[in-house]
Amino acid sequence: MTDVTIPDDYLPIVEGKLWKKILKEGSGESPIKKSNVNVHYVGTLFNNGDKFDSSRDRGSPFNFKLGVGQVIKGWDEGVKTMKIGELAELVCAPDYAYGASGSPPKIPGNSTLKFEVELLGFQEPADNPTAKLALAKKKKDQGNASFKAGENGPAAQAYKDGADALKDMDGATEEQLQESEPLKVALLANLAAAYLKLNENGLAAETCLKALNSQPDHVKVTYRLAQAYLGMSEFEDAKKTAQRGLEIAPGDATFTSLLSVISSKQAAFKKKEKAAYSKMFS
Repeated sequence: MTDVTIPDDYLPIVEGKLWKKILKEGSGESPIKKSNVNVHYVGTLFNNGDKFDSSRDRGSPFNFKLGVGQVIKGWDEGVKTMKIGELAELVCAPDYAYGASGSPPKIPGNSTLKFEVELLGFQEPADNPTAKLALAKKKKDQGNASFKAGENGPAAQAYKDGADALKDMDGATEEQLQESEPLKVALLANLAAAYLKLNENGLAAETCLKALNSQPDHVKVTYRLAQAYLGMSEFEDAKKTAQRGLEIAPGDATFTSLLSVISSKQAAFKKKEKAAYSKMFS
């Protein structure tokens, strides 16, 4: 048992060892053992609130494999109870943290620690082509359900996880490779759509280009790439991409309409830019 008093709003995960308080609810499933997990965290000493580590301060999420001893027990046991997007505080007794020795100089021995942890996403274990295909299909279905519900962040994460699962298909049969390629393109196409909803136009463009590298004549991906360029005010690239869409799908009204929107927004942008320059020299 820890010798500090844990407030009642922290619920025990492991009695006398590990407690949790949810600050923001997540959604979907929780990671399973051996999942590759991405988190942001801030670690403080429970007794005085002194911060000893923070991935947020470094500006880079922390990645680890869950349940295999890469991190302290409090994390292995606590993070497996979380869902994507969840923000929670984990309070870890010394033997679920760094024990009697601590982690000098910032963490004294026998310290109870508090971690604010946000589960950004996770990749379930899949160590063979069959498992990778099954995981990619599962993530596509999850992403579709989230996208339909207007949950664009979780949808994007699911699509990304599905596409990532198909990056390395070593040992796959010819049949599995033929199945994996269009599935990967579909996941990337959907991921681009989710990024556009999130106004992440740069990520959307990057994702579209990856998909078009595999399937250059994909109409929907070409349209989304033009939208992404437009969102970044890259008007000439947006025009070229929309015109490419008309080459792929002659007479397609969506591309014709998009070209009109691009021209209109480019004209407005130039007018605004000209007005700003006039003020600078007036």
